[in-house]
Amino acid sequence: MLENISLCYSILEEHALVEVESSNIFMTVMSGAKMTNGDVLTTKVELHHNDRVVFSSGHVYVLHHPHQFKKAEKEGKKFETVTWSAVQTEIAEKSGYDVDRKGKTEEELLLQEDLISLMPMVNEVNAMSEELDKKKHFDIALVSPQARGLSGGRTFVMVKMMDLVQGNYWMWDRNKFINRKYKMQEMYQNYVEGDEDWDLPADIDPFYEDVHSHVLIGQSQVHLKCLAYQIGFEESIIITDYEARERGFLQVEIEPLKNDGTPIGDEDEEYFVEEPSELIGKSLTYNFRILGAKGLPSKMSEDVYCEFKLYLDETTNKTDQVSSKNPDWSWHKTFVHAPVTEQLLEYLNEEPLIVEVWGKQKLEGKKSAEKLTTKQLKTQNEKEKITAVMKKVAANPTTANLDVAVALGRLRRC
Repeated sequence: MLENISLCYSILEEHALVEVESSNIFMTVMSGAKMTNGDVLTTKVELHHNDRVVFSSGHVYVLHHPHQFKKAEKEGKKFETVTWSAVQTEIAEKSGYDVDRKGKTEEELLLQEDLISLMPMVNEVNAMSEELDKKKHFDIALVSPQARGLSGGRTFVMVKMMDLVQGNYWMWDRNKFINRKYKMQEMYQNYVEGDEDWDLPADIDPFYEDVHSHVLIGQSQVHLKCLAYQIGFEESIIITDYEARERGFLQVEIEPLKNDGTPIGDEDEEYFVEEPSELIGKSLTYNFRILGAKGLPSKMSEDVYCEFKLYLDETTNKTDQVSSKNPDWSWHKTFVHAPVTEQLLEYLNEEPLIVEVWGKQKLEGKKSAEKLTTKQLKTQNEKEKITAVMKKVAANPTTANLDVAVALGRLRRC
């Protein structure tokens, strides 16, 4: 048996048992899952020359097996040089992410680089959260420009922080997460060194987020093409979150107006156009109404409001705040574009108006959950996800089974 090796940073006192039997080397997990060559390890395995072993998030070891190396050398076999970047890419690939660089656009390569660089950081802060028992869990989130309230651009890698007791979550951009990570490392170092004041007040705790702050419930895309023909509409438009999940419906209305501000009637033929280009140089006036929303998540139904920017607006339009799953805002504003330009018509025809719906999260955690450790809470939450996904199997076996596989993969990492 090899001599005990103490790992200087995170997280467990006993990571694994490494045994040498004749010329064979075996490793057995002692606590939690480890990774070999990007795969999650939960049982005893034999290690071979150039195998990559990951403990926690910041420790990567490459096995040099003298006998196997000499044998391979005689056979003319070559081994690739193992780098930190290569190991992280391998882990990302085994986690289901596309890491192939061939045929990728510059934006896709940037996304891939952000993903690979953030994954070990997320693993690191999860390890610190477990040891400090902060009851928080962090996950990678891929967020489209539309989910960020933009009509175009590239997908960003963000980090989702989950409160394992309350079930609330917050989305952090890359810069905020990295800044918080360094503060978490400082807190963890103070803890390791035995500083009695390692834990910090909530207002400066890097693991803390204000439970009373607004979070983005989701957004609706309102298509304005009808305005280019002076036609109004009233619709219920789906609200989706960053994962494209349905979060409710937004009720909006657009009403074209005459130059005097009154509604265009069937008899006002001079205002109707067969081609949008007929509006160029004229005035376009209309009422935009956000009537309300239906079916919002109960957990996010405190102080709910909508906001959006239209066309070239520099100011944000906002509704009042209403606490309800089915808020009634009855908000409206009259917009005037004079004169109509080709740029405006292009916007109306091609760019959807992004309306964001924001709300505050309720505190609905169970008191019994507060007694559990971070690790216990994480395992419990993953089991609950698997139970929920299993209920979907009968309705949609293909999709549901894929969800189960993903959930089981996460559970093995607990």
